[in-house]
This record gives sequence, C-alpha cells and structure tokens, in this order.
Amino acid sequence: MASSGFLRFILGSFITTSVLFAQESYTVDEVPNPKDNDGGWVSDPNNFLSLEEKSQINQLITGMENNTTAQIAVVMLPSIGNEIPKSFAVDLFEEWGIGQSEKDNGLLILTVIDQRRTEFETGYGLEPILTDAICYRIGSQQLVPHFKNGAYGDGLLAALKRIEQILNNPDVINEIYDSGGVAYEKKSSPFLYALYVYLIIMMIILVFYLSKTKSIDKSKEDLYDKYHDLKKMKHWVYMIFFPLPFILIRLLFVDKRLLKYRKHTRFSKVNGKEMFRKSERSDNAYLKKGEIVEEKIKSVDYDVWVTENEDDILILEYDKYNSKYSACKNCGYKTYYKARSKTTKSATTSSTGVRKITYKCKNCDYSKTKTIIIPKQSSNSGSSYSGGSSSGGGSSFGGGSSGGGGAGVSW
Repeated sequence: MASSGFLRFILGSFITTSVLFAQESYTVDEVPNPKDNDGGWVSDPNNFLSLEEKSQINQLITGMENNTTAQIAVVMLPSIGNEIPKSFAVDLFEEWGIGQSEKDNGLLILTVIDQRRTEFETGYGLEPILTDAICYRIGSQQLVPHFKNGAYGDGLLAALKRIEQILNNPDVINEIYDSGGVAYEKKSSPFLYALYVYLIIMMIILVFYLSKTKSIDKSKEDLYDKYHDLKKMKHWVYMIFFPLPFILIRLLFVDKRLLKYRKHTRFSKVNGKEMFRKSERSDNAYLKKGEIVEEKIKSVDYDVWVTENEDDILILEYDKYNSKYSACKNCGYKTYYKARSKTTKSATTSSTGVRKITYKCKNCDYSKTKTIIIPKQSSNSGSSYSGGSSSGGGSSFGGGSSGGGGAGVSW
C-alpha cells in the first residue's frame, strides 16, 4: 500500500508539473464559468480532474442543490500569478454570484496548484453551518491527505461528501467537533497505537514550531520584519489535530514575543537617537486622514515612533487579520467594503431578476454598484432557486454573494 501511494504521488506530481509548464496563470475574468459551458459546477480548464471525476462531482453537487438549495462551485487552476488565493476566491465568488440571491447559500472551493493552496469561500447563508473551523477541518482531514498524493478528484469527493452530510444533517457538526475532525476507521490500528503515533507527530511539529520561533527571535532582521515573520506562524495553532497544546504555545511564546517586537525600544536609523512610541490617542496627529479612518474601523493599526525632538518619525503599519475591508481602488486605503446587497426585482418562472450590490469606501466615499442578473426560477419547483439536473446543474448561478467566511488549507 505504501509503495502504491508513493507511485501515485510521483505520477500526480509529474502530471501537475507538466500541465503547469504548458499553461498560463488565470485572472478572475479568465476563469471559465462552468455554467456558460456545460452547465455543471466544475471549472477545470487544465484538466487536473478526469471526466469521470468531474461527472461524479457534478452529480454530488446537483444532489445537494436539489435537497438543500445550496450551490457549490469547484475551481481548479494551475496558477493565479502573484494574487492571494483568499482575495481571488472572494472576487470570483462575487463575479459568478454563487448561491441563491435571497439566501446567499453558496460555497466556492478554489484550488491553486502552484501555491498548493485550497480556499473554501462561503456565502452569508452558509456561514452558521459551514463555519470557518468546520471548513478548515474538512479541508485538512478530507481533502489534504489526497491532494498530497496528487489525487485531486478523490480529495474533492471526500470533502464534498462530508459537506453533504453536514448540509443534510447539521447535527453532524457536533460529531466533527467532538472528534477534532479526525476520522478513525474501524479497521485501523488499536487506539493506543494511534495515540502513540499522534504524540510522536505532535512532538515533532512542536519542536519545529518552537525552533522556528527561536530562529526568528535570534535573526538579525529588523523588529518590524520579525513581527510579521512570527505573525505568519501564529495561525498554525488551528492547523494541527487537537490545537490545545499549540494554543498554549501561542499564548506563552508567540503572542508574548509579538508584543515584545512591537513595543521594544527603537533607535532612529537616521541619527541613532532613541525613539518613543506615541499613545493611540496622540498618534493621530502624525497620521493621514485615510490612516486615521483605517484605525477607526480597525482594518489597520498604526504605531508612531518619534525621537525626542521629532527630527525623525517612524510610522509602522499592522494589518488586522480577517478584516472585512480591502484596499480601495481609488484612494488605496483599506477602507473598501460591501455596504449593501439588495434584490430590486425578484426572479419568476417567466423572467429573470436583478440584484444590486453596492461597495463603498469609508475614506474617500468612492462607491461602485454591481448589477447581477438572477436566473429564472425553475418551472417545476416552487422554491426560489434554479433547479439542478443529473447532468450537472442549472444554466447559471443564482446571484449569491460571498460572506467572507470559510478557510484555507495548504498541502
């Protein structure tokens, strides 16, 4: 079995590498919408999945839409260039309008091969059921083990089947939390052996985690760079089986060091004088209007350091994790957000509907309204969603919006 898995991994890696060399990266506008092509749910322009796997995925998602009205899109891309997968997923979700307009019950599963990253992006209506923690557990436990071996189809099917269980029976969520997301087969090794293996793996990761934090601390990098290097590791605590030991390490080591890097005495690189950190109340005098707005809405926090006679001023920027605000295309500040989503015309069985999504900037008042066409209701159903079929779904997505929730996993 081990040799078979190794050969599968080598074959998957070879196929992936071959495809990547042959294809370019994609922008949001270039990603083929499956509803414009075959009416299915899978966009896989570089064919990382087989035809049989795509058919199985389409049938599974169609069944979920028919039973729950939720819409799920699966996207496999070789590359998105230097784009961040999370931001790309949000933009693609909004571009396609995944989910039903009145329910925002869409889910996008985006995989970027060259970054070895998969993002689960949910609509507002699914967030209470497919929470960030649930999405992460599904990704890490059902999807990642298969993806590491290049078995993309198997990973997606395993993740989708788990999602189907949850959507059809939300009580399954309790089972996931109780088990920590780890599923043990009845034919697996005895409990003590599994616990022994887990402890060994946990110790190895703990040692690596601690050594990595210490190496950052001992490096000759600037305090600001050390802060951001360590900040990236802070979220590892949610990635390892049972996270309690890592939460303790985060509280005792990581958070303490982050605070030290941020508040440690600094000296001017211009004249070598000692610098002093201004309080939150007094630092506004040194910030621009847009920066003050960012602090007010808590999308960015700024530290202002000055020398005693203010012949050198240092302003350091600290982005807030998981903020709902993004950079405004007009002023550049992280003050742009989705202000309103309103259906101005409901879809019927004889005509399409219209939904308008308004985005605004809290700094420069720039606004943009996006109009989404809501497809006609299915003529053989009284519900407000476009019905699917065994061949792979309706002719378009339902005009849903991203809620910004979900989670990402690396493999």
